[in-house]
Amino acid sequence: MAVEEKQILVIACQTIKHELEAAMKKTGKVYPTILIDSDYHNDPDKLRMVIQENIDSAKDKKRILLGYGCCGNALVGVKATTAELVIPKTDDCISMMLSRKGEEFNRTSNTYFLTKGWMESPKSLAGEYYRALEKYGEAKTKRIFELMLKNYEYLMIIDTGAYDLSECMGKAEEIARFTKLKLIIEQGDVWYLEKLLTGPYDNDFSIIPKGEKIKISHFGYGNIPEMKEINVI
Repeated sequence: MAVEEKQILVIACQTIKHELEAAMKKTGKVYPTILIDSDYHNDPDKLRMVIQENIDSAKDKKRILLGYGCCGNALVGVKATTAELVIPKTDDCISMMLSRKGEEFNRTSNTYFLTKGWMESPKSLAGEYYRALEKYGEAKTKRIFELMLKNYEYLMIIDTGAYDLSECMGKAEEIARFTKLKLIIEQGDVWYLEKLLTGPYDNDFSIIPKGEKIKISHFGYGNIPEMKEINVI
């Protein structure tokens, strides 16, 4: 279906704000964009509801590009009420930032991932730490975070090229100190977002026609009833 650029809307997570801006700058495709607060990642049901509300309100659009992966099943059940939906066939934002073209992405299970956008969120690891410190004191906060991060060994900041890494290294180092995780840097990219903006919509994406709902099979998992929630950045 031929769609005019003015009939395209982007709905994406605040977490990837900088990456999306970089992709738009590279491609020249500067579409109207709704950024949804990353706090909703803590509750997939609420995230699904907010995404649906924004889709329902897009009365003058024919295509909505969703800057999300499956995100703990948050997108499963979202309906293309006002326009067709285009979704990256990925687990979440981490997959989008770290995947390589034509290669299967395998997530490391002992790593907590960071981007600049995630560190700017009030619900970031640093924000949660200082709220706990104020509420519970140092000793209890330390025990809480040791329990919460017991399965993690590394703290990975993803260098997507969307910003000067030095702008957020101080915050990353601060988080590494109080979590006692080893800070590492991994090269990322915004190619997936560039392709979301320009197409072609091949096997890296699923298109949901107007009137239909997003299924878990649209993310390449197979038509299964549910899936274990995935940690997201």
